Amino acid sequence: MSTNDVKSARRVLDILQFFAATRAPATLSQLSAGLGIPKSSCLALLDTLEGDGYAHQTAGRYYLTRRWLNEARTVAEHDQLTTRIRPTLEALRDELDETLILAQRSGDQVVYLDVAEPERIVRFTARVGQQKPLHASASGRALLGAMPPAEREALVARLPLDRYTSKTVKTHKQLLQLIDSEAQRGWHVNLAEHQADTLSVAAPLVLYGAVLALVVGAPLDRSASRADLIGQTLLAAGRELTQRLDSPAPAVTAY
Repeated sequence: MSTNDVKSARRVLDILQFFAATRAPATLSQLSAGLGIPKSSCLALLDTLEGDGYAHQTAGRYYLTRRWLNEARTVAEHDQLTTRIRPTLEALRDELDETLILAQRSGDQVVYLDVAEPERIVRFTARVGQQKPLHASASGRALLGAMPPAEREALVARLPLDRYTSKTVKTHKQLLQLIDSEAQRGWHVNLAEHQADTLSVAAPLVLYGAVLALVVGAPLDRSASRADLIGQTLLAAGRELTQRLDSPAPAVTAY
């Protein structure tokens, strides 16, 4: 794939995210200015999307069509990995009455593959596709902890360790020590390291050769006292999933 192809793919995603953020039709000038894309390039992309049924325009204002939703729904319904794990996420959500997340590493970030939120008004909110830093999240440390030591050390060494709160880990040595100590008990806990008022607990899950993490996100003041109970629950659920699902393997989507 050429550099231009990669740039075009990135710009299509930028257009999708622009409309998701603005939630309103936009003129070519508004899109060009909002995305920092030359009008000529922006128009070429919009013409392609419009020609394939992914965008439409009325009175010179563009918006995306429901074809995105229809095809995304079809893709999601046939993701065998998340489909098989979804019942466990929902059962854990109901048992703990907190938000459950399935996560995986993508480069130097954590990406959320699936989310199951409780009905309670005050809750940890998350969305599929959301990214979190590896060093300042329980999910990230769970995923790092499941890596071979040499690979983990090499990856940690290049992480920037951005500070989010006063509790964010400060050094690479401290991060490696924290990962090692938490991995020994089987789960990882984040107490206000990324957001001051939230807690997350995560346990690694290895299925079909893929390293994943089961994660609970919750308000800090409500769940800090039961972080270890949550961790034990996630660890047990991960072991049960591994025993029940690890063979035969489905066609796993590559993330």
